[in-house]
Amino acid sequence: MDHYLGVAREKGLTEDEIGAVQAVVMAVSAGRVNAQVREFEGRGRNRRCAAEPASVTRGPGTQ
Repeated sequence: MDHYLGVAREKGLTEDEIGAVQAVVMAVSAGRVNAQVREFEGRGRNRRCAAEPASVTRGPGTQ
């Protein structure tokens, strides 16, 4: 990262421009992590549902 910041400064990018790019990169990275978490949670939910027979019903207070 330091290398790229150095090159950006050598090319004449301002600190504001560099900061804007960093903000976009961080937002994209956070979105990717959130998507991976949702995918993982969905897989776990599907496994639990598939493991439970369709005829099983649960009443209040049961697990």
